[in-house]
Amino acid sequence: MKRPIDRYVDSLLRRRRPAAFAPTEDDIAVARAAIDLAAAAPDAQRPREAFVEDLRRRLAERQDAPPPAPATTEAHRIRGRRRFLTATALTATGVVAGVGVEAALVGSASPAGEGGDQELTPTVGSWQTVAAAADLPEGAVLPFDLGAVTGFVRRVSGRVQAVSGFCTHQGCRLRLDTPHDQLACPCHGATFTLAGAPLTRPHGGSPLPALPRLAVRVDSGNVQVYAPNRA
Repeated sequence: MKRPIDRYVDSLLRRRRPAAFAPTEDDIAVARAAIDLAAAAPDAQRPREAFVEDLRRRLAERQDAPPPAPATTEAHRIRGRRRFLTATALTATGVVAGVGVEAALVGSASPAGEGGDQELTPTVGSWQTVAAAADLPEGAVLPFDLGAVTGFVRRVSGRVQAVSGFCTHQGCRLRLDTPHDQLACPCHGATFTLAGAPLTRPHGGSPLPALPRLAVRVDSGNVQVYAPNRA
């Protein structure tokens, strides 16, 4: 019987969405290595064959289908409402799935802030320094790695903010794309704003949830993030 971490790695290397689980410290190390391995694969940027075949099938069906009849104004309004409800449901589903991946590797997720943003706060941990406050001037962005927690800190309008550094698609580690002022996923091409809002999605799939925010503060001249203690 496979362990949860074995199933996680298998799904990641097969380019499938891994299921969330409660990892040990050893599991976290294995998961991070698997994420780096997936990102370094020569075909990491290429779409899956199954996706290409499905796209070809749908395009062929659309080409052979008869043109739709003109819609009335009322029918147009009904379709618009249905489209809005469907998109809202997909976005809500994505948020739950994305937070589940992060919560499995980091701790517990709890609602915070406006617009349904999620702030990840580990159940057990401490404030850990990720940079000197003097090294984070207005507009600057710095990556950090605390082991179980990886992310980015920045200063905006005098306030320090921090977001998770794991993509909400399949948990790959994000990189800072400085020329375009965004965070990019090397696995499947998703991008996010520096504040964590999704910009592009992999292969035209469902909208991705935003990156969870991390608890951050400035204390005694240091920028600190609350994270699980290192072993």
